[in-house]
Amino acid sequence: MADSGSTLVHDVRNQLSAILMFISLLGKVELPGEIHIRLSVSAEELRTVLTEPDLAAATHHDLNAMMDAFSEVLRNIEITQLPEEFVLFRTDIIARIPITIELWSSLTQL
Repeated sequence: MADSGSTLVHDVRNQLSAILMFISLLGKVELPGEIHIRLSVSAEELRTVLTEPDLAAATHHDLNAMMDAFSEVLRNIEITQLPEEFVLFRTDIIARIPITIELWSSLTQL
């Protein structure tokens, strides 16, 4: 069980790290100010979870709500607002959201 929990923690951290890297990249793109603010809020919330010393016991975080908010921000970014190479990154990150939610659910049920 401990090994399974450790693997889940590692997997959640990997997903969150990838998402945070993408948010960091988006900070360099010219987007409407409101979107940058919402991305910044999402980054701060996700970073709080990522830096949790005992992620397996961090059930007080509502990662589902955080992922929903971040997903909404991504939906509000027009593909035409992104550099071409970011469109594929965005697709990858959107695919990571349900994976991260599922991993988090498994982790918090241990």
